Amino acid sequence: MHQPREIHWIAAITILAYVKSSPGKGLLYRKHKQVRISGYSNFGYTGDKGDKKSTTSFAPLLEETL
Repeated sequence: MHQPREIHWIAAITILAYVKSSPGKGLLYRKHKQVRISGYSNFGYTGDKGDKKSTTSFAPLLEETL
């Protein structure tokens, strides 16, 4: 976010183009099935801890169980 490059812009445009071209796609939830939603996160400092810059990532996981 601090130093975006052209490759980041291209990736963002590619994602938006995919979302725009597939409006009928989505998540399918079936009856009588249990869905478990989990989330995983990661936090850390990049480089020097003195500059107070940190990185955070989050990955949601949706599991269908029988």
